[in-house]
Amino acid sequence: MTRPSIRTTPLAGDSNPEWGGGHPILFTVGAYGDSFSPLYDVALALHINPNSFDESMSKVKNVVMTYGGFVEFVWPDELNSISGSGSTGAFISPQYGLTAAPSQSPTGNGILTGRRGTIAYERFLDFLELFRSNGVLFDSNGVPQLRSRIIMMYDRGTFTGHFTTFEVSEKEETPFVFDLTWEFKIEQTLYRISPSK
Repeated sequence: MTRPSIRTTPLAGDSNPEWGGGHPILFTVGAYGDSFSPLYDVALALHINPNSFDESMSKVKNVVMTYGGFVEFVWPDELNSISGSGSTGAFISPQYGLTAAPSQSPTGNGILTGRRGTIAYERFLDFLELFRSNGVLFDSNGVPQLRSRIIMMYDRGTFTGHFTTFEVSEKEETPFVFDLTWEFKIEQTLYRISPSK
């Protein structure tokens, strides 16, 4: 199993490890046929890490009552899942500051104004497109060609899998950000071990 070339924290055995400090959650598309190798040299970093980050695991078993007693069927575990909720970065335009205007026409030089012209909105659209494609690689006509995986890199591990839900909400109390909730099903995990001191 190869390790990803994009890393957020050192792996065990790396020389001069620099532990400490926060790391953003990174998402990218995996290379076809190699789960932990990224397809691209860049990854999407969340501007703001989630305010909740939950990992859930569950066993699967069925108990059937028969005339002679109970029969228990034990199946492989369900896929682990990670769910997170948080917000986008603030919609701050270089020209206008904080902006909640949903859509304004481009200026004469083709630059969008309003929140669509902010970096945070661009990153939000990147994250939304990552969910929509969900690791599927398309040809130039938009026809699906290959099924790859999404790679999520965060502190203690690298996870490959796919998104199952993605919710966006806009609230009156926070007009300059979107609230996001998502769930990621884990198919494979590469854990990182902190180097011994």
